Amino acid sequence: MEQFIELLKEVNIVQIFIILIGFWVFYKRLDNKITKSTDSLSQRIDRLSEKVENIDKRLCRIEGSLQTQGHCLFGQSNQKQDKKAE
Repeated sequence: MEQFIELLKEVNIVQIFIILIGFWVFYKRLDNKITKSTDSLSQRIDRLSEKVENIDKRLCRIEGSLQTQGHCLFGQSNQKQDKKAE
């Protein structure tokens, strides 16, 4: 305990205050950068999900079109196997 009291006598309060302000400024800037990058990331993920949904819709349309016109390979191979089995 005596060593701690001696340390407090030698410590300059102004230096400690300046160091604490420096830490606060550093972490404040770091928090702002993290917030900005998180917002940017969420926007990019939203745009990506929209693109994936758009591609999925297009593929469903193509698949439906091919099935209605009889071009679906999966449907044809199943029909051929059914005919061979008879």
